[in-house]
Amino acid sequence: MLFNKKLYSLDRIIPAKERTADTRPFFIPQISKLEDKETLKQKFVSPIFGKSVKDEVSGFYDHKHTGDIDKKYDAFRKNKKLTKEEAKRRYGDSYYDFFSVSNKDLKKIHQDDLTADDLLKRKQEEVVLETTKPLIEDVPIKDFFEATKDIETLDTYSPIDDVLRDIGLHNESDNLDVNRFSPMEEDDILFQGNQEKVTPPKAQESVFDDDFEYVETKEVKKTVIPVDILQKIKKQVVNGFDDYTFPPVTIFKKSKPKPEGEASWIQDNIDVINQTMLSFDIDGTVTAYTKGPTVTRYEVSLGAGVQIKKITGISDNIQMNLSALSLRIEAPIPGKNTVGIEVPNKIRESVFFGDVVDNVKFLQSSDPLCLAIGLDIDANPVYTSIEAMPHGLVAGSTQSGKSVCIASIIASLLYKNKPDQVKLLLIDPKKVDLQQFSDIPHLVTPIIDEPKVAIEALKWAVSEMERRYNVLKKFKAVDVKDYYRRRFNDPEFEKMPRLVIIVEEASDLLITGGQEIEDSILKLTQKSRAVGIHLLLATQRPSADILKGSIKANLPTRFAFKVPSSVDSSVVLDTTGAEKLLGKGDMLLSENGLIRRLQGAYLSPEEIEELTDFIKNQAYPQYLFTHQTLVDNSKQAEVTQELDELFGEVARYVVEEDKCSLNKITQQFGVGFNRATQIVSALEQQGIVSENAGTKPREVLVGFERLEEILQKLERS
Repeated sequence: MLFNKKLYSLDRIIPAKERTADTRPFFIPQISKLEDKETLKQKFVSPIFGKSVKDEVSGFYDHKHTGDIDKKYDAFRKNKKLTKEEAKRRYGDSYYDFFSVSNKDLKKIHQDDLTADDLLKRKQEEVVLETTKPLIEDVPIKDFFEATKDIETLDTYSPIDDVLRDIGLHNESDNLDVNRFSPMEEDDILFQGNQEKVTPPKAQESVFDDDFEYVETKEVKKTVIPVDILQKIKKQVVNGFDDYTFPPVTIFKKSKPKPEGEASWIQDNIDVINQTMLSFDIDGTVTAYTKGPTVTRYEVSLGAGVQIKKITGISDNIQMNLSALSLRIEAPIPGKNTVGIEVPNKIRESVFFGDVVDNVKFLQSSDPLCLAIGLDIDANPVYTSIEAMPHGLVAGSTQSGKSVCIASIIASLLYKNKPDQVKLLLIDPKKVDLQQFSDIPHLVTPIIDEPKVAIEALKWAVSEMERRYNVLKKFKAVDVKDYYRRRFNDPEFEKMPRLVIIVEEASDLLITGGQEIEDSILKLTQKSRAVGIHLLLATQRPSADILKGSIKANLPTRFAFKVPSSVDSSVVLDTTGAEKLLGKGDMLLSENGLIRRLQGAYLSPEEIEELTDFIKNQAYPQYLFTHQTLVDNSKQAEVTQELDELFGEVARYVVEEDKCSLNKITQQFGVGFNRATQIVSALEQQGIVSENAGTKPREVLVGFERLEEILQKLERS
């Protein structure tokens, strides 16, 4: 077939009058054929830059190491084929076209106050300055180490890093020994927080070596520790805290002096109360009053033959006439022949922790477990002792002052005791309330925030209690006081510091841990007083289904803050009244059946930080065990338990059905629900089924081959 040139000419496609100089016939550029997919990956052709340039737009293949970056930049440059060396010599940077521009310069460029040439000129001047700097001279080794002394004063190291570096710790395996209460070995130190387990540097090892790991925390307070304090910290480890200094009172805030004289609103309230009783034909008058920091108590003397319930029956009318937020009637006042009407003050006064601590009664007290709580309704400081409690319950709704009360209790213990006199076991499921006390030397383990670790820690406390009883039995001592008094000079004497266990959000822990937590708490509250172990439970959910009668019966001391209803008040105090509180530290303290109204002392986070820093600058924590040690011992104990005789049959049945259902297991094997639950828990421990995920069924994680391997391994063990 002959080709007709005229038929396919350009004039037939585009007329001459419509055709311009740039008009060209339509064509499709051809890409060279590629042999196979592997060649395609290696010789990918970019639709923008061609074969030799890495394509940043198309994401079909990963070509990290293909293409020429110089050619890539040349695609945008006016001056083509400028080598890196020439560009750096001429402009100060190999890729001068792509300088980053700050927001300030960008604003000037938009306002025509700055041009690209000005930026380039500035960059060139910076390059000249860099190149004209004198070279670093060689420094003698002796002068170098003299210069490194200044590094210790820079804000680059944390206190714990300095201590670990100076002391020189060794990394060995740590095992939990319930038959001792001596300080944890140096290799067991693991500081609490968002951090990883580490291997500290060995003794006399240069800090510049690369073959060791160190503690890294996500949030570390940068502080400067003088050399003399570091020497003091090391000395405390050796001499057993003989040179330990107690924190000064000056670190705590105190309230301003209060003006003297009677406020006018007090007399107005007295007149209102008298007028209300007169209108209800009640023979009684206000004979005295006591003004406290939060409330004022008006004492009413009733006439002969007037029943007390008459005045309690008109409490709502008195509150309405006084226009008060709340009103509480104490009928009668213990030790007096009057009825107390507690009315909130018009102006509420602050009570600081320093106001309560800075008192002769507290400072000169010989009781190591003396606590500074707050001021009573007579504005007198109130102190109590954990040893006299011996266990306590702190309950109140959110923002009622519960966490501040816990902080003041811990601060009281830290203020009066050395690290070897009182030990603290802090459990904080919320992970925020007690973290300010992390890394203090009084802790037996880093602050616990996982329910599983908390369960094992309480089990350890029970084991420690039993061990202490064996020690007292050996020395024929009645309690810890008697043990220290009569056996202190015995050659086999063993230090037995008081152990205070504080559990924040105990309700959540009781729900999660179930029977295991309840059993541990019951054992501790029933028996641990004589051996110096005390328990404080705090909760914002004081309901009867969680705080059972068996637990409450062994917690005689109650700190009740504001609660939502009278039912919750009855759970905490066994009587109403806590629902009438004002919140923010207003509390009722119940001891041995006697209830007192207090205003709890306020302790700010800044004061807590200053207190803990003062203590941590003298000693570092010597933990008795770590969290991982507890978990490992728990797993080992679970493995050593005897497996149910139906374990193998149930395991094969679960794998065959590819589902794990308690109901099916009870029906198929004719066992009770509790026994089936234990078998399924054993299956979970061996990794055959997944953990319990609420309402969702457990997943089967292994097949028949893997199951047989697990069963054979269990038979051999």
